[in-house]
Amino acid sequence: MHWHDGLVVDLALGNDQSRRLYVSGSFEPNEFWFLGTVLRPGSAFVDIGANEGFYTIFAARRVAPDGKVYAFEPSPRERSRLEANIEANRLANVTVFREGLADQPGRAVLHLADPEHNGQNSLGAFGHPGVECAANLDIDLTTLDYLRDTGSIARVDVLKMDVEGAEMRVLHGATKTLQRDKPILMLELFDAALRGQGSSAQEVLAFLRDQGFDLYEFDATSGKPTALQTAVTQSSNIVACHAQGQGIGTPTP
Repeated sequence: MHWHDGLVVDLALGNDQSRRLYVSGSFEPNEFWFLGTVLRPGSAFVDIGANEGFYTIFAARRVAPDGKVYAFEPSPRERSRLEANIEANRLANVTVFREGLADQPGRAVLHLADPEHNGQNSLGAFGHPGVECAANLDIDLTTLDYLRDTGSIARVDVLKMDVEGAEMRVLHGATKTLQRDKPILMLELFDAALRGQGSSAQEVLAFLRDQGFDLYEFDATSGKPTALQTAVTQSSNIVACHAQGQGIGTPTP
C-alpha cells in the first residue's frame, strides 16, 4: 500500500493495526502529524515497541539523509514485518534491535498476543479483555542508558514508546539519557497494562514531571498537543518535552 512521503507499507490484514491503515489510510493521525512537525533532517529517533514499523519508516524518511532511527522490537513475528517494511522502502538509516528495553539488563518472558491483537505483546498481563496469548518468548533485555553510554545509540532527539505497561521500567533505565539529551517523548499510557506490571499512569506522569518534563495531551477537537491539565484517561497518548530541551515549538501544518 502507498502511504506518506512516497513510502510503501507491507500490511498483514489479519491484525487490527494493519487493517486500520488499510481501511482508512490513516493510523493514529494526531501522533503522526505531530511527529512530522518535530522531526528534522539529521534528527535521531528511537522507536521502542516498533511493531510492524509504521513509525520507524515514517521517521526514517523524515530524518534522512543524515538522521538515524533506532527501532526496538523483540518479537520475531513483528520484527520480520518491520524489517520487510524497511527493506521495501530501501531505508539505510535504520538500526533494528532484537532486545527489549527495561530498567536493567537481563532476561524476561514476552507474552505474544494473538495475531489479531499483535500490538499488545506484553511483559506482563494483557490490559485488554479478549486478548489471548499465542506464545511465550524468552527475550534479552537491555537499557537505553547502556546503549547510549556505549555508543550504540549516538543521541536521542525524539523517542516514541508503546510497550504495553513496561513504560516505567524503560524510563528507569533511561534516566541518564533523558537528562543528557532531553528528548521529546511520545508515550501511550494504558493504565490497566501499567498496573499489571506494578505501576500506573499517574506514576509515569509524576516521574516525568520530576525529571523536568512538561506534559501534553492531544486535544480532542484540534488534534494538536495541549497542556495536560488533569489525569490521563484509561488509555491516552501523551507528549513530554523537557523544560530545557528543544520543546515542541510552533507546529507547522
